[in-house]
Amino acid sequence: MIKKIKIKFSKRTMILITLLSIALFSIFVVSRIVTAPSFNAVNIKSLDDKKVIVMKLAAAAAASSTAISLIPGDAAMPIANQIAELSSYFIVVLSAILLEKMLIAVVGYVSFTFIIPFACFLGASYLYMKKVVLKNLAIKLTIFGIIIFMAIPASIQVSDLMHSSYQASIEQTVGTAKQNKEYIEEKKKELYKEDKDWTKKIGDSLSNFTSKIGNGISEITKKGEDTLNTFLDIIAVLIITSCVIPIVVILIFAWIIKILFSFDSKGVLPAKRGNYTLKIKSNQNKDLNML
Repeated sequence: MIKKIKIKFSKRTMILITLLSIALFSIFVVSRIVTAPSFNAVNIKSLDDKKVIVMKLAAAAAASSTAISLIPGDAAMPIANQIAELSSYFIVVLSAILLEKMLIAVVGYVSFTFIIPFACFLGASYLYMKKVVLKNLAIKLTIFGIIIFMAIPASIQVSDLMHSSYQASIEQTVGTAKQNKEYIEEKKKELYKEDKDWTKKIGDSLSNFTSKIGNGISEITKKGEDTLNTFLDIIAVLIITSCVIPIVVILIFAWIIKILFSFDSKGVLPAKRGNYTLKIKSNQNKDLNML
């Protein structure tokens, strides 16, 4: 009897020491490793590259809107205003990128400084209190801490896969916006020149002169429309790759956590089966009474 007590005591002591070691190792070693800039260097560089691209696109959109707004007349003003309104979408994408960048280090710190050590504390409490609830909660908290630590890097990796396939399209959009801006500025100078030299062309046909001005403005408007369409396409790509895909990946991890932490399937299914068997028995009794 005494030997059995000693064996149980030694096993409990070994498990307690192991849990304390895991908690201390998680706080003082793993937490520092996962929050170090070198550990997340690849993901941080990827997010910084995306931020630079978004800033370039925002600057190109602002320059294009300014160039179009300076065209004589009000024909192109609606396009200029719509391009200017795109800045709010760039701010949303930029905010999502900065949020992911902050969460990379914060989630790892929270997981290995608080969640995992607290799970070890619950496991140690189970050794003395012998409550199954503490054991189950400790296991589930450990799984939860690891999953949320993996969720943000996984979402960034999936986003990078989608973003890389549209990298050429994004660069082409910046180049197209720059070319359209230069074309609009050149046409704008020609229009101003035509407007200043109108007194010299009184002898010419006035209708030809006005039609030339109108054709120039329509060409500039067409370039403005092309610029707006390219920005809309690329904004849709940025929102999907930088906002939607990370959210979908995190929701998938949340769904996995829900499956692992679900208590409903254990308590509901037996009750349903029991009710179903009771109904069958009651129906059989009714049939026998009828006979």
